[in-house]
Amino acid sequence: MALRGRLIAVEGRSAAGKTTLVRLASRTLGWMPLAEAYDRLDPPPPLEVGSPRELLLLEEQLLAEEVRRYAEARRACARGRTVLADTGFLGPVTYTRGLAALGRAPVSVVRATERKASGLFRQQVLGIPDLSVYLETTVRERTRRARGDWPHRPAGLVERHEAVGEIERPFFTRAFPMAMPDRFRTLRGRPPPASLVVSLRALVAAAHPTPAPPDGGLELLAALGPVTVARRTRNVGPNR
Repeated sequence: MALRGRLIAVEGRSAAGKTTLVRLASRTLGWMPLAEAYDRLDPPPPLEVGSPRELLLLEEQLLAEEVRRYAEARRACARGRTVLADTGFLGPVTYTRGLAALGRAPVSVVRATERKASGLFRQQVLGIPDLSVYLETTVRERTRRARGDWPHRPAGLVERHEAVGEIERPFFTRAFPMAMPDRFRTLRGRPPPASLVVSLRALVAAAHPTPAPPDGGLELLAALGPVTVARRTRNVGPNR
């Protein structure tokens, strides 16, 4: 029998197979799927960001959607549902930090985004999942999936996401599990999706996270540490 009343987030790089796993696991296990923030926006904002102000406005828009996602998930959990989210609720922060580290966004935008997220955590309108599962994949696997979805993943965007994912990965594989070991797990993404569903269910069933601390979100933001900015590179293609 599926576990009930928990919020599970599947994290991982772009084209890791998160959306496929979330959809299949939700259908198979009777869990409620929760799409990532960008995919919920209607109409979706343009991927091309021309100025720091436009980038900041986009991240604020995404944070507002994260608040709606979190509220929707918690309402479902209160009704006894298990919610499976396609990414957690820190995406606007971690992605912007990745852009800044690549020299493609000013640190001032990162700081403003983190201040906004901190305020939302303090208001308790944004929170952390009961369990976050990082879907670990290889470059070859991600490249294959991206090529199979080329209308939605232009080459420039795939390259950008891969570079940002490399910067985000240490947070999910080192900082997050050190800060909250009982709320983080890793799942190898090589098997067929149906096998991954079985592995995901077993992993979730075996996890027994402690109640979320009131300042858990702030603790994760602190675990991100300072942004290390690379030499500024030529900005080619979309920023998201």
